[in-house]
Amino acid sequence: MKKKTLITALGLSAALFASSGGFAADALSPAQKAEVQKLIGSYLKENPEVVIDAIQAWRKKQDAAEAAMTQEAISELMAETRDTKSPVWGNPEGDVTIVEFFDYNCPYCKKVFPSVKKLIADDGNIKVVMKELPVLGPNSTYAAKAALAAQKQGKYALYHTAMMSKSSRLSKEGVLSAAEKVGLDMEQLKKDMESPAVQQELERASVWAQRLGVNGTPAFVIGDQLIPGAIDGDRMKQFVEMARKNEK
Repeated sequence: MKKKTLITALGLSAALFASSGGFAADALSPAQKAEVQKLIGSYLKENPEVVIDAIQAWRKKQDAAEAAMTQEAISELMAETRDTKSPVWGNPEGDVTIVEFFDYNCPYCKKVFPSVKKLIADDGNIKVVMKELPVLGPNSTYAAKAALAAQKQGKYALYHTAMMSKSSRLSKEGVLSAAEKVGLDMEQLKKDMESPAVQQELERASVWAQRLGVNGTPAFVIGDQLIPGAIDGDRMKQFVEMARKNEK
């Protein structure tokens, strides 16, 4: 008796479908529509677990689809890093690649900076591809442009270290001051900041972030793993070891 009500409603619908070759707009009379809706509604009220099971199945299907899309994006991102135009920190020929999305105004990015720096120094075989993702306002964008312009002068790592060492919120004046202190040609820097190549790099990073579902900074891709948020040095090493093992 448990499913009798639903079977009656669905049976009526199926019979109408079969006899009409499909549901035409007028396949059911208003009275029949009301009766089917009433029967199905009654069944679902008496058996709410049917709705819960359906929602859970839908969510599971959606999660699986999103996970597959993320893995596809990670594979394509890692393929791009083999010949990347993005700044590279560490060993360009490293056997493990880390992609970091960050913002110079992000306190959590600055918190993980020492761990990334130490990992690069201790391991010696890590390639870190830097993805400027300025999500915290115009000054973040200004700082990111300066970083990419500094790359053209071969001083990205110096500039990046100087910016990540700042504890205060950034201003345009502070960005330029840091650039000058690390020995950048300021006239050339300002010119390169507005170049199409710099804008294209920022746009590429934004597209990758969207594809990966990265909504904030920092975020890391290590091997085939996406790690959103700040992680400590030990966890970072674990992901590197896992990626290195999977490559063998």
